[in-house]
Formats: sequence, C-alpha cells, structure tokens
Amino acid sequence: MMPASPALIASTLFLLLFPVAEIVAPVLMLAAARPRREPFARRAAIVFGVVAAATLAVSPLAYLAIMGSANPEGYNRVYSLVSSVVILVSLVPIAMSLYETSVWQALFCAGAGYTIQNLASGTGEFLKLLLSHYLGISAGFSMQTGVNVENAPATAFITFFPVLLVYTIAYLAFIRPARWEGLGNVEDHGMLVVLILVILVVISFDVLIKSLGNVAGFPALVALRGVHGVVCCFVLFVQFEILSKRSLELELAQNQRIASERERQYQLSRANIDAINVKCHDIRHQIHQAATGGKAVDPEFLASVEREVAVYDSQAKTGNEALDTILTEKGLLCEREGISLSVIADGSALVALSPSEVYSLFGNALDNAIEAVRALPDPGQRSISLTVRQIGSLATIHVENYLAGEAHFSDGLPQTSKHDSQQHGFGTRSMREIVERHGGTLTFGQRDHTFLVDAMIPAP
Repeated sequence: MMPASPALIASTLFLLLFPVAEIVAPVLMLAAARPRREPFARRAAIVFGVVAAATLAVSPLAYLAIMGSANPEGYNRVYSLVSSVVILVSLVPIAMSLYETSVWQALFCAGAGYTIQNLASGTGEFLKLLLSHYLGISAGFSMQTGVNVENAPATAFITFFPVLLVYTIAYLAFIRPARWEGLGNVEDHGMLVVLILVILVVISFDVLIKSLGNVAGFPALVALRGVHGVVCCFVLFVQFEILSKRSLELELAQNQRIASERERQYQLSRANIDAINVKCHDIRHQIHQAATGGKAVDPEFLASVEREVAVYDSQAKTGNEALDTILTEKGLLCEREGISLSVIADGSALVALSPSEVYSLFGNALDNAIEAVRALPDPGQRSISLTVRQIGSLATIHVENYLAGEAHFSDGLPQTSKHDSQQHGFGTRSMREIVERHGGTLTFGQRDHTFLVDAMIPAP
C-alpha cells in the first residue's frame, strides 16, 4: 500500500475541518458582543481541539457507513440532517464556554450563526449550478467526491467567495447594528422556538434541495435555491426582530422606572420642603413670642431645630460629585425612615464610571438595601453599611444590610416574590451590566441574616 501523500492528507483535513470552521465562525462573531471567558486562548484551543478531534473521528466512520450501505444517497441525506442538527445544538455550549452568554443568548448566536452559514452554503450551491449549466464546469467538494482538483480555481471560487460575500453582508447588515443596539445583552426565551424553526425550515429545506440534485432540472433547482435564500434571510430577520422587540420592551421598562424614580424624587423633595416650612413656621412663632416679651424660647425646641438643620446640611463629601448627590439624597431618606446609613467612601476610586453610571449603580444598591431594612421590627437592625475603596488598580464597592428571611438567587442575581418581579429585577441586572461593561465583577450573597453586595471595577 502506497503511503498517503502530503497533498492528499492536507486536502482530506481541509475537506473535514473547513465546513466546521465555516459554521463556528458566524456564531462566534455574534457571541463576541459578550465579554470573553478567561483564559480565552486556552479555552479556545481546548474547544477547537475537541471539535476537530470529534470531526476527524466521526466523519470517516460516517463515510464508510454511507458508501457501504445499500442506499448511499438515502443514508447521506439522513446523515446530513442528523449531523446538521447535532452541530447546531453543539454550538450552544461552544458559545457559552468561550463567552459570558446565558443559554438564551447562546441559542440566538447558534440559530442566527447557523442560518448565516446555511445562506452562504446555499449561495455556493447556486453558483455551482450556474457554472455547471452555463460553462460546463464541475466544481466543489463533498464527502463522496472529495476535492475537485481538476477545476481547482472554480472550486476555490465557490468555496470561499460565497462565505466572504455573505458573512460580510451579514456583519454589516445584522451583526454590527446588533452590537450597536446592545442586542447581545438581551435575552428572550423565544430563541428556543426559533432554533426549532431553523431545524425544520432552513436545515431540512437545504437537505431536500440537495437530495433533488439528480432528479429536478436546472430551472427547478435554481428556483429552489432562490427560495432557500429568501427563507434564510427571513429566519435571520425574525431572530433579530425578536431581540429588537425585547430590547424595546426593556428600554420601555427602564424609562418607566426612571419616570417612577423622578416621581419619587419629587415626592421626597416636597416632603423635605414641607418639613422645612413647618420648622420655619415654628421658629417664626417662637421668635415672635420672644420679641413681644413673651416666654423664653424653649431650649428643647432649639435642640430639635439644630438636629433638623444638621440633617439638611449633611451633604456627603467623597470626592465624586455624583456619589455625593446620591448619598445625600439617600441619607435624607434614611433619616426620615429611621435607618442608619454608615458610609466610608473614596469617590476618586470611581474614575472609570460616568456620573449617570454612579447614580444608577449606587441608587439601585441603596434602594434595595433601604427596602430590605425598612420593614424590620428591630431598630438596631435597620442599618446599611457602604464602603468604597481603591485597592491596587481596582475600585471595590461593598454594601451590606440586615435581611429578614433567606434570599433566593437565579443566575447570580437576587430574586423577589413581588408581582412586579420583572421590573424589580431590572435594577440588579442594570447594576451587573454597568460593572461588566467596564470589565468588572458584581456578586450578591447572604451571610447569616446579612445581605452582601460586592463589586470590583478595574481602573481605565
């Protein structure tokens, strides 16, 4: 037996591994909108090593089974369908292992990425039909025929040109706009239905067209390939529209929350003004009595006035204007609610965050803490502690407060039993998004009856 030549080995490896790389590439282009899991290079090497090993092990066995069967064409159709479904499902853990995606985000990346690949593959088959019909050139490669070395230029053209063309258009028309709109951070459970749609429509339709290659005529195959391309574009459009709609819903919820926060701020300001007016009226009455020779000003009343003025004059000074504003506001609220707010904060450590991010991050954290301790019957437990420090190149944030009962977590975020759970949970999701946007980490936890929030944000 003659040993295999290097050219034969190289063409065989290309035949086996190129389709896998072609499928994985658009999935990772979509998943790259999320942060990488470190160490990324090692994870990528392991993932692609496993994928390559599985491909090199399974493909030759499948080839032998197909060619040795009584009905190679029928077995080939079944193998194409089953292998496509297996690859599609396998793309979900691949995306999750390399990037910080939830299962629903990974489902979107897998479904949309596979649809883009199938569109590129269908475009290549369309070009192959045109070359064969009009120029009499047989090009391409498959498991049965191998690489067509007689028409290498044409084979290279229909192999690489559709991939380059479709992936470029998909990136410019879908992937890049999706990143701008932040769709990579959106989750929608409808992605599971879309994945089933990809299996039933895109994959099955492609396998059906390939099975009709020796039966249907040229016009019918061209028409079917055109319909397949339209179907792929429609499925891709549906996937992005689902996420766009979900993103708009989240944005609407955020706007509603902002409007609610503004209303609460207005009510808090009105309450402060009313309290000041009451005190001013009492002071004016006491001064009038003293000026007209009445009784002396009550010392206890003066002491209460001094306490009130100290509260309104107690503006936080941390070195960060946004943090000062939110701490002053929440300090007034805590004073009115009988809650002790203890703060040790170096605002200069928050240089990586914009004022709006500081306000949103600490506003959500303190609002959740105030809500947790407000209803506690023991006044000694109605306390909140906040610490902001610079440790090396990291800004560390620590918030803790007493909590009645046990906290429940899902995907690392605390859950609530309230009816408006989606709106309530938006605050903690917003906190995580802000921290992760700057490459940091945010964790929630519970120790005994104390609820803990810890964040670490690298310096820019």
